[in-house]
Amino acid sequence: MIYFYVLLLRIVAYLEGPAKIISFALVFTLISYSTLKRVKSIKKNKATKFIFYVSALVFLVLIHGSLYGNILIRDVAVMLTYWIWAVFAYIYFKDKTTKEALRFILISFLIFNVANYIYFKLYFSDQKLGLNSILGLFGIYDYRIFFPLSSGANVFTSQLGLNAIISLYFIKQNKRKFLYFSIFTFYLYMLVLADSRLIILLTLLFSTIYWFSLRQILLFFKKTWWIFGLIIIGLLYIFYNTAFFDGFKRAGEIEGRSISRIEIWTIAIQVVFDGVNAVFGHGLNGFENNLPDAAKEAYESQRLQTSHNFIIQCLIDFGLFGLSIILLIMHNILLLTLKLKEPVIMVLIIMLLLIGITESIPSFYTIEPTLFFIAILSIIITQNERKNIRFN
Repeated sequence: MIYFYVLLLRIVAYLEGPAKIISFALVFTLISYSTLKRVKSIKKNKATKFIFYVSALVFLVLIHGSLYGNILIRDVAVMLTYWIWAVFAYIYFKDKTTKEALRFILISFLIFNVANYIYFKLYFSDQKLGLNSILGLFGIYDYRIFFPLSSGANVFTSQLGLNAIISLYFIKQNKRKFLYFSIFTFYLYMLVLADSRLIILLTLLFSTIYWFSLRQILLFFKKTWWIFGLIIIGLLYIFYNTAFFDGFKRAGEIEGRSISRIEIWTIAIQVVFDGVNAVFGHGLNGFENNLPDAAKEAYESQRLQTSHNFIIQCLIDFGLFGLSIILLIMHNILLLTLKLKEPVIMVLIIMLLLIGITESIPSFYTIEPTLFFIAILSIIITQNERKNIRFN
C-alpha cells in the first residue's frame, strides 16, 4: 500500500470541496499509521530531532503566511501533506540502503505516472490543445498532451525526467535491465507526448553524463551549475526575443499569445521590490495575490500563479531574509550530497536546481517534484546519519 502514497496524495490535491477534505483526512491517517508502525524500530532521538525541525519549518511558514499574506485551508492542507510525507520518507528510509530507497521512489512515482497516463487515455485522449513541437521536428503532426493529474505542464514533467535518471541507475545496478530500460523509455515517451522541450533536453543530457560515468564532467557540473543556469537564461532570452528558434516554437510563442519567462520574471521583480515586503516577503501565494494591476489586465486570460523561478519565488514569498535562510539550507544539502558520494543523487540534485531556473521547483506550489525532492532529501539525510554512526 505504501507504494500508492504518491498517487493518493496527488489525487487529494486534484479533488475539490468536501471530497478533498474527506480524502485528505483518510490519506493523512493512512500515512500516519504507516509511519507510526516503523517508529519503534529506529533510534528515537534522531527521529525526534528531524520531526521537530520539519514541524518547526511548516509552522513558521504558516505563521509567516498569516502575518504577511492570506492563508487558506488549502494551503494548510498542502503544508501538512509535505510534513507527513517528509516524516514518513525519513522514517521509512532510516534502515534502507540508497538502492532500496531509490527503488521505493521509482515504484511509487511509476504507479502515479502510469495511472495518470491511463486516466488520460480513458477520458482525455481527444484533447487538441496545441501542436507538438518535438514531434514536429521529425515531420510528425500531432498534439501536445496535458496529463489530467498534473499540477502544471513542466511541473509534472520534471519528475518524469528525474525518475528516468533513477531507472538508468537500476539498469546499471540490476540484472533485469530490460524492465528498467522499458521504464526509462516510457518516461521519455511521456516527455515527448507532453512536448516538454527543456525537460527532455536536460533528461538526455544528464542521462548521458550518468550513463557514461563522465566523472570530470560531473565534477565540473558540481562546481559550475550556476554558469549553466546563466546559459539557460541567456538561451531563453534569445528564444523569446528573436526569431532564431522559430522552428522549435509553438504557435502561441511565435504569435506572442503566450507569456514568456522573461515577461513573467520582469513582473515578478516588480512584486519582489514592492515596499517593505522586499525584506520579509508577501507570504504564500505572494505572486498571484500581488500582481500589479497592469499585469492583471494584460494577462487576465493566463493565470499567473508562480514566477517560474525558484530564487525569485522565494524572494516573493519570504523576502531577502527568508531567501538567505533557504540558500543556507540548500548549501548544506549540497555539502551533505557531496559527502554521500553517490553520483546518481548528485545528478538528481543538480538537475533539480537547473529546472528551478525556469520553474518554481521545488516549492510549495509544485506538488509532484516537491514530493520527489523531499524523498531524495530523506535519502541524503538518513544515509549521512548512518555514515556518521558507523564512523563514530
